Amino acid sequence: MLTIVFGLGTSVGYALHDFLMVKVVRAVSVWTGLTWSMGTALLILLPLALVLDGLPAGGAEWRAAAFGVFSGLAEAAGLAALLRGLVTGRLSLVTPLASLSGGFAALVMILRGEPLTSFMAAGLVLAVVGGMLASIERVPEEEVFGPDAAETGAVADAGDSGSAPPAAPAPPARSARRTRTTAGAGWALISAVLFGVAMLLLAEASAIQPVSLAACGRVGTVAVMLPVALLLRRLRLPRPLAKRAMTAGCFDAAAFVCMAAAVTIGPVAVASVMSAQGGLAAAVLGYVFLHERLARVQYLGVAFTCAAVALLAAG
Repeated sequence: MLTIVFGLGTSVGYALHDFLMVKVVRAVSVWTGLTWSMGTALLILLPLALVLDGLPAGGAEWRAAAFGVFSGLAEAAGLAALLRGLVTGRLSLVTPLASLSGGFAALVMILRGEPLTSFMAAGLVLAVVGGMLASIERVPEEEVFGPDAAETGAVADAGDSGSAPPAAPAPPARSARRTRTTAGAGWALISAVLFGVAMLLLAEASAIQPVSLAACGRVGTVAVMLPVALLLRRLRLPRPLAKRAMTAGCFDAAAFVCMAAAVTIGPVAVASVMSAQGGLAAAVLGYVFLHERLARVQYLGVAFTCAAVALLAAG
């Protein structure tokens, strides 16, 4: 049961982080925004880990710390891919595809022989499907991409022609429409694989405590992102965006600790799927705090996930 709780805590933390960071990365580069948020997480986690656990001792703990560093790199790369996908693509397409990360990691663990009861196997399938359905949002195309060029041109021509009737706008080319519809899908799938890899690496690092494991992950992340941001000369942020990114970093730190704890307790297949319920967490948070109405398919996703949690707890 603790695995489920920590996994869902991971989802809530990352949902809040992503919500805050979308505005940041639409104003500055992804590298800049993530350097600020991940750097804040490191400033929180590293002193806390040193106070609680101290430095790793022995070969097993140092090996686990190395896996934690590589996990942080994979997780940060996955987050960068996700945010990049959200910059260019539909929210209703990107987030469901990214939520497949838990299913990917769970499948690998099952193939490696991790034991699961029939209740747990059914719960995992329901959780993956429920997470995808809960992630689907009906966003008007103009809200994501802006109005079509053909429509804009038609309005402009109508204004310039005086009393002449406006010409019917030419329909956009089929290939252009397809490109607009699938924008961000590739980045979403890349992020799903990278998040899954991060979870699998965490599974190899159970010799150290979750806070230290999360701190190791953020050490690796910042060690790469900070030099790149400095090289690109894109480290500065306006104060409102800096505050937003630092707040997101606090949620990132909490989410990473929850994810490390979920994997440490196990089973990893359950932890990975529960941690990938970002779409569900975002839908529920929007419904409770922003009074947003969910689509029918999202209610179905929430119901599937609740059933999955019950099955996993029973298993």
